[in-house]
Amino acid sequence: MTAENPPPDLNWHVLHGPMTPDGLRAALGQIAAAHGLSVTYPHPDTALVFRQDQSVALTVRWHAHRPPLPDTQAHNLEPDRHLEILLDCRADEATRTSLVNDLTLRLRRHSGSELDRIRAHLPLIDRYATSDLGVDGWALIFRDHYVENTLGFLLGIHRAGIPAHRIYALAKGDRTHRRDRVHATLLAHGIASGVLDNTAINAPAGHETELAAARATVDAFIDDAHAVGLRVLVIDDGGLIAQGYGGDDAARRVDAAIELTVSGLKRIGAAGPLAIPVLNLARSELKTRLGYPEIAESCARRLRALLPAHKLSGRRVLVIGFGELGSRLSDSLRGQGAQVHIVDTDPLSLITAAEAGYPTHRRVSDALTAAPPFLVIGTTGSDAITATDLTLIPDEVFLAPFATRDFSLLATPQYDRQATLIPGVGRRYRLDDGRHVTVLGDGRSLNLYEADAIPNQGYDAYRAGTLIAAGWLCRNADQLTPGVHVEIVNDIARGSGLYEAYYDTYLAGPTADTQTGTEVAGTAHGVGGLRACVVGYGVAGRLHAEILAEAGASLTILDPKHQDLPKDFRSFTTGVEELPDAVASAVALWSVCCPTADHLPVLRAILDRDPQARVLLEKPACQGHEIAELTALLASHRNARLVLVDQYRHSRALDALRQIVGELEPEAKINHIGVTFSKDRTVDISRGRFVDRSYGVLGYEWLHMLTALRQFLPVNVWAAYLAGDPHRSELTATYDPRMFVSALTERTTIAAEGHHVSTELASTITGSTVILGSTPRTSPLGHNRWSRGRRPTDDRHRHITVHAGQTRFVAHLDPVTAPDGWQLDRNQHRITAHRGDRLLHDSVIDDSPLHTAVRDAVSRLLSDDPLPPPDLTPLLRIAALAQFLHAQQPNLTLAAS
Repeated sequence: MTAENPPPDLNWHVLHGPMTPDGLRAALGQIAAAHGLSVTYPHPDTALVFRQDQSVALTVRWHAHRPPLPDTQAHNLEPDRHLEILLDCRADEATRTSLVNDLTLRLRRHSGSELDRIRAHLPLIDRYATSDLGVDGWALIFRDHYVENTLGFLLGIHRAGIPAHRIYALAKGDRTHRRDRVHATLLAHGIASGVLDNTAINAPAGHETELAAARATVDAFIDDAHAVGLRVLVIDDGGLIAQGYGGDDAARRVDAAIELTVSGLKRIGAAGPLAIPVLNLARSELKTRLGYPEIAESCARRLRALLPAHKLSGRRVLVIGFGELGSRLSDSLRGQGAQVHIVDTDPLSLITAAEAGYPTHRRVSDALTAAPPFLVIGTTGSDAITATDLTLIPDEVFLAPFATRDFSLLATPQYDRQATLIPGVGRRYRLDDGRHVTVLGDGRSLNLYEADAIPNQGYDAYRAGTLIAAGWLCRNADQLTPGVHVEIVNDIARGSGLYEAYYDTYLAGPTADTQTGTEVAGTAHGVGGLRACVVGYGVAGRLHAEILAEAGASLTILDPKHQDLPKDFRSFTTGVEELPDAVASAVALWSVCCPTADHLPVLRAILDRDPQARVLLEKPACQGHEIAELTALLASHRNARLVLVDQYRHSRALDALRQIVGELEPEAKINHIGVTFSKDRTVDISRGRFVDRSYGVLGYEWLHMLTALRQFLPVNVWAAYLAGDPHRSELTATYDPRMFVSALTERTTIAAEGHHVSTELASTITGSTVILGSTPRTSPLGHNRWSRGRRPTDDRHRHITVHAGQTRFVAHLDPVTAPDGWQLDRNQHRITAHRGDRLLHDSVIDDSPLHTAVRDAVSRLLSDDPLPPPDLTPLLRIAALAQFLHAQQPNLTLAAS
């Protein structure tokens, strides 16, 4: 990928990007070390990079910079700090190029806040990019245009379970706006990124070297994935499978594919019999009804932007091809007053166009003779004009291609050598008789030429549908016959609830039972007006009740222990069995928040009353000896739906921690993960509250700690860790006569794909384990975040520490108290990065992961999407730990006496 900064043949370079001075210093240190150079800082805004002979290879100066325009589709509500950087490079050409390119890549990455905005503008992708998508055990090759929704899709499928280094993204070679940012951000996340140009696909005879290089990298990726037992999925926009990777006689074959374009389907059909299943999204309802309208709108918008000085109303326009795109683009142009003529070789398409009132022609030459146009538009994906047609084209006509091959005739040497580049517009060709034609753009899809193409929200549903199809295909590839499948794609999309989610997210207006449109995206889908019953009104029950009430649910509270039940909701001090029939039959959603020992009896009572109940269940799901019984109960009620609340799977703070690790240590592997959760429950224990004698300390925060650990381990490494015997870990336990084990530290060394990761999980419930961290930065920008004396001393502490390279990263989760008494407000989390004694990063993340987790769980319960059984593997790990600790338990009576 080429960067949109000055070419590297000059000594002076001016670069811009979202980076802090500390981030720049960290980047310069890493870049210098990688090239065997050293760096010093004679002034706060100056760096000198020295060769080994102490001569200066590079001088770097910087100052704050305010970009004139946002460098993403959506403006950032809290703009990042940007720098303007001046490079005076005196190194040899190779070193100069490498230094400038390395720094440019870092500057072109999207910042964490920019990625948050992209993710926020793709809510449907975010909705379906979850760990239960079903992509575990797969690697992915993805080829498409490099635009922001592509980035959102790839990061989404990474969140869903495909490790970053098992994703290979390939751009199609189009000159999309900010394609270099997509490339740089993918690399920063550990995702391989390259180019397989459509030009090489369409004309392989002239691009043998380019194709061979691309195939070699694809071959290596496939071989590496298969070598470790992974299967390979291809999501392709028109080329890879046609290169032979899915054929009967393929020397190297992928395992399944999704094709996104009609041109790709044509190439696949010409390549011979398939030996793998291919889902056809190109002709699916999803693309036809939701994708093509957005594509056509972007084509019309780009066309007008490139011809700002030209009148359209009343003038003749020739559209070649009246398919999904051509028909919609024709309607748009006619709506702007153009006289639109249609050419198509398909009689049914001509009939449709003629009956819609368009003048129609069988051949381009007929149209050019009968109605000479000032603009010719190609939408066929194949050669739209011939040399004979060129002799009939009027002088100074504009040609607008919306597929790569439409006007490829002009790219041949006969015409190309007489072309003149018009920067930002296209190429003007001189024909043999002196006439001229201008091809807008670069001869390929015009809507992608130096543009973002489709708004992120406009392609959200299509990308989310692709994600859903990918998950389904990975789960069911073995059940499909080889060949292309389209109807099943329609069934998958309709059965997923995607269309309902699309309508509710973007199109539905507010009703009496729901909040306003600006609030819908943040509430649980479909909750407004339904009756929910919260069982157990302790801390978790109160929070669930608050969240469900905010979403518009009508609440019933059930707690047989006669706690101070709220007067604002209908409340009962009975069990589920004694709940009046009229009340129980109206409950559409159950939220089980009672003590763990009561979960299984309560769930059984709920299913006895409603075998199709929808149940939200707090963690842990049950006690260790009840796991088999719980599994059997759910298996006997297959029409019931149950989701476990897993709040830290939705933590934006942990997402931010992973992001900053990738930004500050992009080449380093994580070598240590520490998770420390503690809460002083001494007073509660003395009163007999929150006492878990089965699990001890494992029954309180340990499942949350495992969820946090999971965020930083590859899927296969995580599975191996859970399946490992507890005695292989180093365990330090504090036994307590009141509740078995009150504190535990587990240290484990895990093999992780060529290196080792040490982990340390520590928790106590009879004291506080405090990681003090550093005094926060309290500049004017953050004055409203940090303050002293917000609340009494915190009795709960939650820290995640990650070591990678030379840097220590820490997420300090709510509640946050730093040295010198500085505190953050509730639902605010601190992310820091230190290298030695130097603070490289210090930020605050606003997030309530429990709110997000409950809303996500409710949305999944109320949808018709297939639900996997609850993942009880972490609970099995805890049960095994508890069993091992019980076996080692000393005589607690003697120990206490």
